[in-house]
Amino acid sequence: MARTQIKLLIFLITVGLVAGTLAMGYWVYMNILLKESQVENDIAAMKGKDRPRIDPGVKRFEAAVELIRNGKIEEGREALYKLRLQFPESATCADAMRIIGEINMDQLYSPNNTAGKKDYIVQPGDSLNLIATKQGTTVDSIIRSSGLMSFNLQPGDHLTIIPMDFHLGVSVSKKQVMLLRKVGDKEYLFKVYEAKDIRLPPGTRLPVEMEISGKNTIYDGKPIISTDPNYLDADKWLSGSKAGVSIRTPPVARAVPVEEPKAPAKKKNLSPAATPAPPPDVAAETGIFLAREDIEELIALVRRGSKLSLVR
Repeated sequence: MARTQIKLLIFLITVGLVAGTLAMGYWVYMNILLKESQVENDIAAMKGKDRPRIDPGVKRFEAAVELIRNGKIEEGREALYKLRLQFPESATCADAMRIIGEINMDQLYSPNNTAGKKDYIVQPGDSLNLIATKQGTTVDSIIRSSGLMSFNLQPGDHLTIIPMDFHLGVSVSKKQVMLLRKVGDKEYLFKVYEAKDIRLPPGTRLPVEMEISGKNTIYDGKPIISTDPNYLDADKWLSGSKAGVSIRTPPVARAVPVEEPKAPAKKKNLSPAATPAPPPDVAAETGIFLAREDIEELIALVRRGSKLSLVR
């Protein structure tokens, strides 16, 4: 009897140990192993997702804008320049360059900013075109900086002359026209214009260097000069020294007049000259296309002979 009780006791102890071991294993699995597996799966899932990257330029941009709002224009502009150099991939760079361009343009024509400007006294025989050519500037710039209300000059009149030492760089891939200004031996980015489109002549190999060969102004189908009363309403564009390269507004398709159908002529009377010419293919026109207001601005800033560089 005693031996039977001992065996039963041993059996019960063994069953208890096995049950305890199983319970402990289940607890370890549920509370440790399973959770670790879930964490690993969560980490793997997070790595697999295309999570948005933090833009390091946002805080720099906001700080620069705050400086400008507080009247610290120079400090704010310099901070925006640094932002563009340090974080060129930041989504704020486009707004940074827009603000820089606006500040630079305001200061260029501001009467309170005399840096680089000079006072010119009109001499007998002078004209706006003659003065602009001799002084390395443009007629548009003289008119605006001097606040002229009339194009008639008198000897002794005072004009404000701003040397137009600008040139243009075009990034074809980014569809941007960059206005650069040379000061001494250095040049800096003055303003950026977003192109509507850029279509270069077939076979153009980049990079390519050329010059602005012409400043064209057409009104009612006729060329006019900058002192013409219709100048503001005229179509304007800049011609490059290489054929097919110009900076202009986007081409506009013109409606082709529809004629009343005529009785078919006999075959023997038909001639190639009687066949109407097809409408121009607007899509085939080449050029660097900008908004009209941007063209108006550039016309005043660049001269014949200004450098024009095209890069990829």
